Amino acid sequence: MTHKFAICLYMPDMPQNVGVIIRTAACLEFPLHIIKPLSFSMTDKRFKGAVMDYLSHCDLNIHNDWEDFMIYCKNENKRLILATTKTNNSFYDYDFKYGDVVLFGKETSGVPENIHKTLKEKITIPMNTKTRSLNLATSVAIVASKIISQL
Repeated sequence: MTHKFAICLYMPDMPQNVGVIIRTAACLEFPLHIIKPLSFSMTDKRFKGAVMDYLSHCDLNIHNDWEDFMIYCKNENKRLILATTKTNNSFYDYDFKYGDVVLFGKETSGVPENIHKTLKEKITIPMNTKTRSLNLATSVAIVASKIISQL
């Protein structure tokens, strides 16, 4: 099956967010990539409580590091799009294409500056300027829903 798009999490910090995102990926049927290292174990009770029994229904791909993930993207000819608060390119106006992979940084610090500079394609979720950011799991669900409706 060719998937419309995929989501990738860069070294996520919070087990509950990852569990909820796995559930979202399982329910909306998009592949999920996670770049290690993780700051928690997948046996963590907070992760297990959030993921429930959805793990077996998720197309989950774990990458050992950034380089491993980039090899995958190159071999599969994937366009990588960074979701970030540091751009003005609204995801509402973005022209998503089949096969795109949207990368979300870690909850506490995003992605390293070298990765931010390397990636040309960037999107943001417009929001109240008095706030910093949305929860990671919420952001993934919002962007995934937009891509599904567009493709």
